[in-house]
Amino acid sequence: MTNRSLTRPALLCALLLTTACAQRGNLDDPAYGGFFNGIENVSDGTYDARIATREEKVTALQQRQQRLLAERNSLGRQVSAHQNALARLQQDIVVSKIRIGTSNIDPATQAQITTALNANPGGQTDAERLANLQKTIANTRKLAESLAKLAG
Repeated sequence: MTNRSLTRPALLCALLLTTACAQRGNLDDPAYGGFFNGIENVSDGTYDARIATREEKVTALQQRQQRLLAERNSLGRQVSAHQNALARLQQDIVVSKIRIGTSNIDPATQAQITTALNANPGGQTDAERLANLQKTIANTRKLAESLAKLAG
């Protein structure tokens, strides 16, 4: 056998070993670090630090999710309470309207009454619904107070 025939298999083995341990991408990522970097990262705690960082992110996201859920529940309760308040004001308007008599109410006020009684403020989010309800309640409250004065 010649030196040349021995060198080829040795070069081929060396090439295969270096290709198998080739590094690409982030060396701290187990998927890309390669064999030797993987051993180094396990022994020096790099992988443990990576796991700890990701666990901290997960914990932070879970806490944020809990805060958002609590906020959503709070907004939902507020929307419900405001809807109840609006319904009570609408009832007050109906009672005042009956006491005053429909014929004694001018057309502009009658239009306000119709708008207030048919109010159904909405919104795409609870926060929008709450803001719209607050505006509607403020307008309806003013109307209810003025009708109550007229009703005596």
